[in-house]
Amino acid sequence: VLEMTLKGEFAHIILSKEIERAAPVTPYTPPPTTPVAPPSPPAYTPTPPAEKPTQEKTPPPVEFKSLSKIYTGLIINTKGLNARPAMSPKIIDEDGQEVYGSAYVSREFAVQQGMSGYAKDIAAAEKNSRVTDTPFIVKGLKTTGPGKSDIVISNADASVLRTVAENLSFLKKCRVMIVVD
Repeated sequence: VLEMTLKGEFAHIILSKEIERAAPVTPYTPPPTTPVAPPSPPAYTPTPPAEKPTQEKTPPPVEFKSLSKIYTGLIINTKGLNARPAMSPKIIDEDGQEVYGSAYVSREFAVQQGMSGYAKDIAAAEKNSRVTDTPFIVKGLKTTGPGKSDIVISNADASVLRTVAENLSFLKKCRVMIVVD
Protein backbone atom coordinates (compact mmCIF):
# COMPACT_ATOMS: atom_id res chain seq x y z
CA VAL A 1 0.00 0.00 0.00
CA LEU A 2 1.34 3.38 -0.99
CA GLU A 3 -0.11 6.69 0.10
CA MET A 4 0.95 10.10 -1.18
CA THR A 5 -0.50 13.55 -1.63
CA LEU A 6 -1.63 14.47 -5.13
CA LYS A 7 -0.92 18.15 -4.50
CA GLY A 8 2.34 20.05 -4.61
CA GLU A 9 5.29 18.73 -6.63
CA PHE A 10 3.46 15.61 -7.82
CA ALA A 11 0.63 17.76 -9.23
CA HIS A 12 3.18 20.14 -10.76
CA ILE A 13 4.73 17.26 -12.70
CA ILE A 14 1.53 15.42 -13.63
CA LEU A 15 -0.90 18.25 -14.46
CA SER A 16 -1.09 19.16 -18.11
CA LYS A 17 1.23 21.95 -19.20
CA GLU A 18 -1.83 23.56 -20.78
CA ILE A 19 -2.94 24.57 -17.29
CA GLU A 20 -1.14 27.86 -16.95
CA ARG A 21 -1.53 30.79 -14.68
CA ALA A 22 -4.96 32.10 -15.50
CA ALA A 23 -5.46 35.73 -16.30
CA PRO A 24 -7.51 37.61 -13.72
CA VAL A 25 -11.24 37.55 -14.32
CA THR A 26 -12.82 40.95 -14.62
CA PRO A 27 -16.44 41.32 -13.57
CA TYR A 28 -18.92 42.43 -16.22
CA THR A 29 -19.89 46.07 -16.00
CA PRO A 30 -22.74 47.24 -18.20
CA PRO A 31 -22.02 50.15 -20.52
CA PRO A 32 -23.09 53.56 -19.22
CA THR A 33 -26.54 54.60 -20.28
CA THR A 34 -27.21 58.01 -21.71
CA PRO A 35 -30.32 59.80 -20.52
CA VAL A 36 -33.08 59.90 -23.08
CA ALA A 37 -35.27 62.97 -23.35
CA PRO A 38 -38.92 62.23 -22.62
CA PRO A 39 -41.08 62.16 -25.72
CA SER A 40 -42.98 65.33 -26.46
CA PRO A 41 -46.72 65.09 -25.85
CA PRO A 42 -48.82 64.36 -28.93
CA ALA A 43 -50.65 67.22 -30.59
CA TYR A 44 -54.21 67.64 -29.35
CA THR A 45 -56.82 66.43 -31.81
CA PRO A 46 -60.42 66.54 -30.70
CA THR A 47 -62.26 63.26 -31.11
CA PRO A 48 -65.95 62.75 -31.38
CA PRO A 49 -67.64 61.22 -28.33
CA ALA A 50 -67.45 57.47 -28.44
CA GLU A 51 -69.05 54.61 -26.63
CA LYS A 52 -68.01 54.11 -23.05
CA PRO A 53 -64.76 52.09 -23.15
CA THR A 54 -64.66 48.78 -21.34
CA GLN A 55 -62.46 48.59 -18.30
CA GLU A 56 -59.49 46.30 -18.91
CA LYS A 57 -57.25 45.27 -16.09
CA THR A 58 -53.66 46.29 -16.55
CA PRO A 59 -51.33 43.43 -15.73
CA PRO A 60 -48.86 44.12 -12.93
CA PRO A 61 -45.35 45.03 -14.06
CA VAL A 62 -43.05 42.09 -14.60
CA GLU A 63 -40.31 41.87 -12.00
CA PHE A 64 -36.96 40.49 -13.09
CA LYS A 65 -34.75 39.00 -10.45
CA SER A 66 -31.05 39.57 -10.79
CA LEU A 67 -28.67 36.62 -11.07
CA SER A 68 -25.98 38.73 -9.48
CA LYS A 69 -25.60 36.67 -6.31
CA ILE A 70 -21.93 36.15 -5.72
CA TYR A 71 -20.93 32.62 -4.84
CA THR A 72 -17.66 31.73 -3.12
CA GLY A 73 -17.43 28.13 -4.24
CA LEU A 74 -19.18 25.20 -5.88
CA ILE A 75 -20.47 22.03 -4.22
CA ILE A 76 -21.65 19.21 -6.48
CA ASN A 77 -23.73 16.50 -4.84
CA THR A 78 -23.06 13.19 -6.63
CA LYS A 79 -24.58 10.90 -3.99
CA GLY A 80 -25.99 7.80 -5.66
CA LEU A 81 -24.06 8.33 -8.90
CA ASN A 82 -20.97 6.29 -7.92
CA ALA A 83 -18.71 9.19 -8.90
CA ARG A 84 -15.01 8.49 -8.43
CA PRO A 85 -12.45 11.03 -7.18
CA ALA A 86 -9.95 12.18 -9.78
CA MET A 87 -6.99 14.49 -9.98
CA SER A 88 -8.53 16.49 -12.82
CA PRO A 89 -12.33 16.08 -12.88
CA LYS A 90 -14.56 17.80 -15.43
CA ILE A 91 -17.99 19.27 -14.87
CA ILE A 92 -20.11 19.38 -18.02
CA ASP A 93 -23.65 20.45 -18.84
CA GLU A 94 -26.35 18.30 -20.40
CA ASP A 95 -25.22 19.38 -23.88
CA GLY A 96 -21.68 18.13 -23.25
CA GLN A 97 -20.15 21.62 -22.87
CA GLU A 98 -17.45 21.89 -20.23
CA VAL A 99 -18.36 24.10 -17.26
CA TYR A 100 -15.29 23.35 -15.13
CA GLY A 101 -12.05 21.56 -15.86
CA SER A 102 -8.37 22.15 -16.46
CA ALA A 103 -9.11 25.02 -18.87
CA TYR A 104 -10.77 26.97 -16.05
CA VAL A 105 -8.17 26.73 -13.30
CA SER A 106 -4.98 28.49 -12.38
CA ARG A 107 -2.04 26.07 -12.38
CA GLU A 108 -0.82 27.65 -9.14
CA PHE A 109 -4.06 26.80 -7.29
CA ALA A 110 -4.32 23.34 -8.88
CA VAL A 111 -0.78 22.47 -7.73
CA GLN A 112 -1.27 23.89 -4.22
CA GLN A 113 -4.62 22.34 -3.36
CA GLY A 114 -5.79 20.12 -6.23
CA MET A 115 -8.55 20.92 -8.70
CA SER A 116 -11.30 19.83 -6.33
CA GLY A 117 -11.87 18.54 -2.85
CA TYR A 118 -14.03 15.57 -1.91
CA ALA A 119 -16.39 15.00 1.01
CA LYS A 120 -18.79 12.25 2.08
CA ASP A 121 -21.73 14.54 2.88
CA ILE A 122 -23.07 18.01 2.09
CA ALA A 123 -22.60 19.30 5.66
CA ALA A 124 -18.89 18.45 5.60
CA ALA A 125 -18.51 20.05 2.17
CA GLU A 126 -20.25 23.25 3.32
CA LYS A 127 -17.89 23.52 6.31
CA ASN A 128 -14.80 23.11 4.14
CA SER A 129 -12.73 26.30 3.91
CA ARG A 130 -12.25 25.66 0.19
CA VAL A 131 -15.80 26.86 -0.63
CA THR A 132 -16.10 29.40 2.23
CA ASP A 133 -19.31 31.26 3.08
CA THR A 134 -21.80 31.07 0.17
CA PRO A 135 -21.22 28.05 -2.03
CA PHE A 136 -23.48 27.29 -4.99
CA ILE A 137 -24.82 23.77 -4.43
CA VAL A 138 -25.89 21.69 -7.43
CA LYS A 139 -27.01 18.11 -7.92
CA GLY A 140 -25.04 15.99 -10.34
CA LEU A 141 -27.28 14.24 -12.87
CA LYS A 142 -24.90 11.46 -13.89
CA THR A 143 -21.25 10.57 -14.26
CA THR A 144 -19.46 10.10 -17.53
CA GLY A 145 -16.01 9.26 -18.82
CA PRO A 146 -13.95 6.11 -18.41
CA GLY A 147 -13.26 6.63 -14.69
CA LYS A 148 -16.77 7.90 -13.78
CA SER A 149 -15.09 11.07 -12.53
CA ASP A 150 -16.64 13.58 -14.94
CA ILE A 151 -19.97 14.92 -13.71
CA VAL A 152 -22.96 16.16 -15.71
CA ILE A 153 -25.01 18.99 -14.19
CA SER A 154 -28.21 20.59 -15.48
CA ASN A 155 -28.08 23.26 -18.16
CA ALA A 156 -29.83 25.64 -15.74
CA ASP A 157 -27.13 25.21 -13.08
CA ALA A 158 -24.41 25.53 -15.73
CA SER A 159 -26.02 28.76 -16.92
CA VAL A 160 -25.89 30.25 -13.41
CA LEU A 161 -22.20 29.41 -13.17
CA ARG A 162 -21.49 31.00 -16.55
CA THR A 163 -23.60 34.11 -15.91
CA VAL A 164 -21.70 35.84 -13.14
CA ALA A 165 -18.07 36.73 -13.81
CA GLU A 166 -17.25 36.43 -10.12
CA ASN A 167 -18.10 32.72 -10.35
CA LEU A 168 -15.31 32.27 -12.86
CA SER A 169 -12.96 33.70 -10.26
CA PHE A 170 -13.77 31.01 -7.69
CA LEU A 171 -13.54 28.31 -10.35
CA LYS A 172 -10.09 29.59 -11.30
CA LYS A 173 -9.09 29.20 -7.64
CA CYS A 174 -10.28 25.54 -7.58
CA ARG A 175 -12.97 26.28 -4.98
CA VAL A 176 -14.89 23.13 -5.87
CA MET A 177 -16.06 20.34 -3.55
CA ILE A 178 -17.58 17.11 -4.82
CA VAL A 179 -19.75 15.02 -2.49
CA VAL A 180 -19.30 11.31 -3.21
CA ASP A 181 -20.72 8.05 -1.80
